[in-house]
Amino acid sequence: MQRYDPLRAAFEIREQLASEKRRLAFFFGAGSSMAVGMPGIEALTTKVMERLSGALKTDFQAILNELPQGSNVEQALDRIRIYRELFGKDEVKEIAGIKGAGAARNLDLSVCQAISSCVRNDPAKELGPHIVFSQWLRALHCSRDFPVEIFTTNYDLLFERALERSGVPYFDGFVGSVAPFFVPECVEAEEGKTDEPIYPPRTWTRLWKLHGSVNWHLHDTAEPGKTRITRYSGAVDKEGEELAIFPSRDKYTQSRKLPFLSLQDRLRKLLSRGECLLIILGYSFSDDHLNDIIFQGLRSNPRSAAIAFAYGEKQGASLCVPERILAHGREFRNLAVYGPDKVCIGGITTPWDDQLSKRKEIDAASFWDEKDKRFTLGDFNSFGRFLETFIGFQPPSKLQSGYIEPTENPKPGEALK
Repeated sequence: MQRYDPLRAAFEIREQLASEKRRLAFFFGAGSSMAVGMPGIEALTTKVMERLSGALKTDFQAILNELPQGSNVEQALDRIRIYRELFGKDEVKEIAGIKGAGAARNLDLSVCQAISSCVRNDPAKELGPHIVFSQWLRALHCSRDFPVEIFTTNYDLLFERALERSGVPYFDGFVGSVAPFFVPECVEAEEGKTDEPIYPPRTWTRLWKLHGSVNWHLHDTAEPGKTRITRYSGAVDKEGEELAIFPSRDKYTQSRKLPFLSLQDRLRKLLSRGECLLIILGYSFSDDHLNDIIFQGLRSNPRSAAIAFAYGEKQGASLCVPERILAHGREFRNLAVYGPDKVCIGGITTPWDDQLSKRKEIDAASFWDEKDKRFTLGDFNSFGRFLETFIGFQPPSKLQSGYIEPTENPKPGEALK
């Protein structure tokens, strides 16, 4: 069976990331936070349950019991907000043991504040890969034709902390000082004529938080019945304030220009026109709505391309890329999937060539685990080392000194013979 050379793959990835003429974006899921010790969605659901007490804990457990087995806190939040919509202002109506609009609102607030308490603090591990990624952005992308854009479903503030520690200017859609407010026209801004200035400048990284953030708060405005989302950076949530995390149908209906839809539109527009590369890491493709946006962009624009680095799932003693993710790679030829045990490029799936140890010119491969014979860039820690040693801003090693001709493999898009 034909096998794919991991060294060749590493060089191809490096070349694609180095292009300054195409749009470059990153899509980070929960795996990027789990890499530094933050809880995944299952662990987060357990932690939220532990932080609730009394009637709130009983109601939250009742919601989970109503949902399919294995449901998580995000699905519970979605159900709670459906109930809030059904309650309206009725304090008498009872649904699933929850009585009245006030009880549903309190449960929503309490669950969100429990989530915030779990992810707001420093992670169990250092911010190593986030810092390296931020330094790479600062070192290599000041002269790009387009700004680098980061899309993430994570609520935590890890990327904000890393970007600020590394001195990387970034824009997240909010402006202001006392109570920064969201400005959708700045998110939607595109490059005009060459002699027109771009605001924010293209050297500023864009950070788009698709599921909200623990420092977003929903506030009532001076106009009765109207609310808006503001961003605060305080260390403690204010009592009774509603966090804007995990978008619900209720938030969609309030305003077309709330952050959630504006940021999703930004991802859709990015993929739908021009030449674009989207790097996907730490994402399990479990959000159907976001999948639709990504796949629609890949389908409608053949000049867009995506690379998905899959951490893999345990199968016995090995990590293997899930079949459902490989299926996406086979369906969309401009989506390459790099898993620990297999790679899918151009719709063709093949295992890795595990003979990298025979390449005497390689001293330390940041993308390959020689002991377990697996490709490791699905781990954000490994991806950080890859940027640091294989691409970037460390003293060159033998690996960086020049192109090492790999064994013969098909180019992306070519069928295996």
